[in-house]
Amino acid sequence: MAIKNKKRLAWLFAAVMLLLSLCGCSDSLIVQEEVKRRASTGESWTVMIYMCGSTLEEDYGRASEVLNSMSYDLPENINVVIETGGSRKWNTEDIYSDYLQDFEVQKNGIRLINQQPSENMGSSETLYGFLDWGMKNYPAENYIGVIWDHGGGPLGGSAYDANNEFDSLSLDEMKTALGRLENRLDIIGFDASLMSNLETASALSLYADYLVASEDIMPMSGWDYRGLFEYISNDPSVSAEQVGAAICEGVKNSSSGTESSFVSMAVTDLSNITTLSLAFDGMADIMVNAADDIDSLRNISYAMNELEYLGGNSQWEGYSNLIDIGELTNVVTEQVGSPAANIASAIGNVVVYKCMSDYHSMSSGLSVYYPHHRNTEELSRYRNICMSENYMEFIEKTCIDTEIEGRLSHFEDGAAWEAYSAMTAENVMSAVSDMAGEYVLKSTHPEIITRAGVNFYMYSAEQQGYLYLFRDYNTKYDAAAGGYVYELSGRLPMLNSTPVAMYLVSQNTCFDIYSIPVVYEGELTNIRVSRSKQAEDYGDYRILGLWKGVDPYSGMADRKYTELKNGDVIIPIYEVYGKNDGTYVEGSKIRIGFGGAKVTEKLLDDGDYIVSYTAEDLYGITYECDTNNLTSTKGQIRIMNY
Repeated sequence: MAIKNKKRLAWLFAAVMLLLSLCGCSDSLIVQEEVKRRASTGESWTVMIYMCGSTLEEDYGRASEVLNSMSYDLPENINVVIETGGSRKWNTEDIYSDYLQDFEVQKNGIRLINQQPSENMGSSETLYGFLDWGMKNYPAENYIGVIWDHGGGPLGGSAYDANNEFDSLSLDEMKTALGRLENRLDIIGFDASLMSNLETASALSLYADYLVASEDIMPMSGWDYRGLFEYISNDPSVSAEQVGAAICEGVKNSSSGTESSFVSMAVTDLSNITTLSLAFDGMADIMVNAADDIDSLRNISYAMNELEYLGGNSQWEGYSNLIDIGELTNVVTEQVGSPAANIASAIGNVVVYKCMSDYHSMSSGLSVYYPHHRNTEELSRYRNICMSENYMEFIEKTCIDTEIEGRLSHFEDGAAWEAYSAMTAENVMSAVSDMAGEYVLKSTHPEIITRAGVNFYMYSAEQQGYLYLFRDYNTKYDAAAGGYVYELSGRLPMLNSTPVAMYLVSQNTCFDIYSIPVVYEGELTNIRVSRSKQAEDYGDYRILGLWKGVDPYSGMADRKYTELKNGDVIIPIYEVYGKNDGTYVEGSKIRIGFGGAKVTEKLLDDGDYIVSYTAEDLYGITYECDTNNLTSTKGQIRIMNY
């Protein structure tokens, strides 16, 4: 009898669950029935979120997490619609990779409104189709359009569709889509990395009032959507500028750990972007003239070595080639003069709100492209989106080692090139250790050099060669010594007592950021490390986490920082001296224990090393001098001259 009752109860339970699912009353994120809204609170807003899942959904399930957080009891005057696609796998039941699906946010989940066969989310037509559908079906007094995914800056764009070879929306495609809409957006926003830049702002300025985006890597936590919904629901009469500020604060408040270190959100008033673009063009005009004079060009090149780079900036991380426009203005003010002051004033009128972490405390909120790493195809593409003819001319006059399709300005025509050519033809560089124990780079023409650094290599018996460890830029020009001088400190950075290769990827007045290339779970990645320049903790290292960097083919910058934890195994990788073919060797495994991962400095172990100088000239060309042997014996360091 008891067995029969248990079977009957099980049958009844199954029947009830089936009935609940048919009625749309299950705990699923996707709900079937439309629920009654609460009463209107005033002006109407429509928020349209273009969610390209890409690898953020495939690898981390992040898009699904965001969707699960969006349920909200919206009033009748606030509508939120979402389009999903662009991922080969979704981690939420009833969201499919072979469909574009449109959802409406409700208090009990998201309701499927429309679906169609999958289309490329990196296409202008797909973006336009969604925004046009949203505006026509949810007409409002105010519109916010959000592109959710990875970002790749002005050249990479955003919304990388994994179903279509990671094709992304270019600036031209975004401009075309927004230009076809019957209504203007109050806010065009990017829950994506590297999209707060002058090029994006200029391209979209005719189609939206404000740009809300991140200048550097967008934290994985991204926008606080429920906070946004609450903000505009409670006071729908707020201005778009105020909403933008609330979005920025939401990103800051919802981020934690390493993510909070890279918050760099800004609200840009697009109605004033022309003023800034004209001021930037005026400054670039003077930079073009400076590029024709060798002394002026050297001063500008020297100043630009001090810039902070946003996104990736090493051969292992990839290159985003973005600098802060405010910092650029600051470093060239002495050479440029009053036009730089005009830019500073224009930035204040354009960037109406910013929310910056300590790592970006000096940032203006808007970046601009600058080819620290030169690529022929990339520079040719940049010509099509550059908002300043003078700035493009400056780039063409300084990138002497790169072919640029359709080049209009030729560096060979300038007096600076003529003088430079004559000097380099007879220039001889050598590195020696003098009687005072200083390591000196001597050059026949030091005036063409803008920066010099010392490379350290450690001998590996296993690899039968010298492994690159790091480059130290702690050098200065000393006329009395006859060159650049570096005084050996005898200290090397170590990861849990293992010497590792560290590459300087960014610097500002407060911090330096380094990258350590490693293999983790079978994939090549990077450990990002900061080194403080602040008085209270000067020289201290902090591990920020594992970061995949910038995809070399698509340009998308990964958003995920992965914390190293107990039990993780990493394998450091190294370049071998004399092999410049991009190959590397693996070191010994490092297992992370309960104490975690730490980067510290220690005195050189006894053994054999080699050092060499790398010099960078005023055109960004680098030269590595012949090596010198270095020996360390019981703390005594000696460089041999041969």
